[in-house]
Amino acid sequence: MFLKILILLNCLIFGLKRCLAPTPVDAQIAQAAAARSWYANQHVVWELEWPAAPAGGSLTMETWRFQDRYRFEILESAAAALVGETLIFDGQNAWRYNRFEAKLPLTPSAPVLSPASDIFMIINKLVDALPQTAAQELVRLQPGPTQKITLTFENGDSLTLWRDEATGLPVRFLVIINEEQVILQARSFELLTHPPPGLFELSR
Repeated sequence: MFLKILILLNCLIFGLKRCLAPTPVDAQIAQAAAARSWYANQHVVWELEWPAAPAGGSLTMETWRFQDRYRFEILESAAAALVGETLIFDGQNAWRYNRFEAKLPLTPSAPVLSPASDIFMIINKLVDALPQTAAQELVRLQPGPTQKITLTFENGDSLTLWRDEATGLPVRFLVIINEEQVILQARSFELLTHPPPGLFELSR
């Protein structure tokens, strides 16, 4: 009797592992799911680990995205000069300034705040491209179940996205590009349905 129970448990465990293992999926379907999650209206605090970053290396940034507008604020950074740096894009013009300084820019600037804008541009490029292969699996991250989607490209680059099942938002990224590894981890996240007035404007 004990042997039968043991065999049954082993079969059950093996079956669960097969269900939870990465499953190849249609590349177009996986790409569409990743893009839907990434481009959703969202308010996320991201922790970025990028040893080869263009500037600053590891940092924490608060981001708001709604349709074609966005706002980035650097909260913590290994590069002290980046703390407080803010980038606002209202859909047409961008402004960059430090929110801890009284002086605000008089004219628009380029929509660049490295390395925050750099990693966003890289992810944009990857989720917009059709991968060579794709796979997905169900995994559990804090605070709950997520769908892990991996897109692999012909040149060896890859994008792995963990999508929160409850909100559909991305909560973690592993990007490998030009043999460099970048990790983007959500410290907090929520859907952004009603942006506060002035969020994407330069307040004087």
